[in-house]
Amino acid sequence: MVYYSRKCGDIMTLREYIQANKNVTFKEMPFNEVDNLLLSELSYIDFDMFMPFSAKEKISLKMLATLFFNRYTAKDIKKLRTAPSIQKVISYFRLMATSKRYQDILIYHYVNDVEERTQFGAMSMVLGDGTIYIAFEGTDDSISGWKEDFKLSYQFPVVAQQKAAQYLNQSVPMFGPKVRIGGHSKGGNLAMAGYMLCNFWTRRRIIEIYNNDGPGFREKEYESIAYRRMTKKLRMFVPEESIVGMFFKHPTNYIVVKSSYRGILQHDGVSWLVDKTTFQRGKLSAKSKKFERKFSTWLYRYDDEEREKIVLALFSIFERAGVKGVSELRITKINKMIALIKENRNLNKETRKLLLDSFKALLLQKEDKGI
Repeated sequence: MVYYSRKCGDIMTLREYIQANKNVTFKEMPFNEVDNLLLSELSYIDFDMFMPFSAKEKISLKMLATLFFNRYTAKDIKKLRTAPSIQKVISYFRLMATSKRYQDILIYHYVNDVEERTQFGAMSMVLGDGTIYIAFEGTDDSISGWKEDFKLSYQFPVVAQQKAAQYLNQSVPMFGPKVRIGGHSKGGNLAMAGYMLCNFWTRRRIIEIYNNDGPGFREKEYESIAYRRMTKKLRMFVPEESIVGMFFKHPTNYIVVKSSYRGILQHDGVSWLVDKTTFQRGKLSAKSKKFERKFSTWLYRYDDEEREKIVLALFSIFERAGVKGVSELRITKINKMIALIKENRNLNKETRKLLLDSFKALLLQKEDKGI
């Protein structure tokens, strides 16, 4: 999986970045883009049983880690139904709890809402310099979460985007500390959409928005005043072989970063490489550029009603294949889904080819990981 050989001593993994700066406070070294990703990734961890009941009551990151790791042994964590990348995030969380830079972060207003029509998660954090970072969770393992992602092709706002705006209106103080918001994957889109939809008093407190390889918007939202206003505060990062970040319309001034993984696996933020206090800069691959062109051509050939029919047809295939969670996508089920796509006459030839190409690429990546 790893293909990038580190020769320069300054190039680090996220783990090495945490270790290198464990005694450096936010007052001594200001918040940076790498901190943004680390805090965004924490939102993927299920903290439901450990957070205070009150949204306003705060708990330190160190105390939260103590409760979490007292509840879960290393063996328990391996048995959790989480993706390998989340297992790695949990290991980072353990390391951050022993770090002077992160251990005193105060966490509050944790939300983990998964239901039939939406998947939404968020958490607010007060940093050592007094500023606030609000992290929106990306798509989890649930099919409802992935289905909502696909709804972005024909609907705005989706339920999670509405919830993001409501969350910001509730969490961002009218006066006081500066606020940054962000997320990875779908979480990056929720940060952008939340800002676009929240009220004026909330927007004026937010100084930066971070989108870490998250999808963009339809043409209509992309050309709106709300979108243009949001991009003035936006920082977007994508890996060299980005796929998710190339979905829909997005800013062209995104920053490309290097990863230690190949292909679509570069979407995992845990693989991004660090150069001191920034991500190591890279160059968008020809494959990503080709995918962006191909997807855009396909997308703008259909209106919202036609896109909705395609999405519903796709998820009926998931149901017929017996897939209830993305983690269940093993080779046998992917092969079954490929067969079902070929048989589905509700999809036109072009759409079937796009889906087949996507699932075949996914199958190859699964084989690379030895699944």
